Amino acid sequence: MIDTLINSGVALETEADEVMGMKSFNSVNFEEWVSKSILYLENYHKSSAITEKAEEGYRKLNSNTNFQYYQFLLGSLKAVKEFEDIQVDDYDNY
Repeated sequence: MIDTLINSGVALETEADEVMGMKSFNSVNFEEWVSKSILYLENYHKSSAITEKAEEGYRKLNSNTNFQYYQFLLGSLKAVKEFEDIQVDDYDNY
């Protein structure tokens, strides 16, 4: 699931509009990706500071900040995946 979210997020950047040097999203695909990403974090990393920051950022989201939020959320998903992969490797080596 997290791989799908990351791949979708990377592909989503092509949908960003640029006006006067600022990128932003105005699409259902962006909203859908954000919703799925937050649901993933809430389900699998409920008490994480990353999840809390993602939820807080979502509540403050607007067209002026949504590209920055996109970068934060995509970076967070990549970090979570790396952490999960390390945990699986550690478990397999145990």
